[in-house]
Amino acid sequence: MTNDAARPAVRPRIARTAAVLAGTLFGAIAVLHGLWAAGITWPFSDKESLAETVFGGPASTFPPPVATMVVAVLIAAAAMLVTGRGGWWGTRVPRWVFSVGTWGVAAVLFLRAVFYGPASIDSDAINASWELALYTPLCLALALLCAVVARSDTRPRPMNLRDSGHHEVLR
Repeated sequence: MTNDAARPAVRPRIARTAAVLAGTLFGAIAVLHGLWAAGITWPFSDKESLAETVFGGPASTFPPPVATMVVAVLIAAAAMLVTGRGGWWGTRVPRWVFSVGTWGVAAVLFLRAVFYGPASIDSDAINASWELALYTPLCLALALLCAVVARSDTRPRPMNLRDSGHHEVLR
């Protein structure tokens, strides 16, 4: 019995839907970080309120734009990995890239939730309530979506001549 046969398969429709949902959320979060890297403070009124709510400190300690842009790119890469694993693109990319990448994203998000969430319970930081109400649950939800997608195999397999019904002689 192979490893694929031993584990229960996630229904492709559920996995593809989870991939779209996770990819959309990752895309929106990446755009938001890109805006912040460009100096746009939306949805906050100024850099100080953005820094206190999101980062938990004064604007002077907020990460530089380059670091924020790196985060935006990494989140966009997560969107690409999960949607690729969900079968929405990337048929020429090796399957293992999407599988390992999606499991990695799920693990990082889960660990982020486990370490930052409980640490915010007794914290008096301004962003502690945001951490508990939004960031930690969002990370857990995204980790779960990524795990659902990673457990599935919704990408079409390359067709081989024996499967196609054509028995042509290749010269």
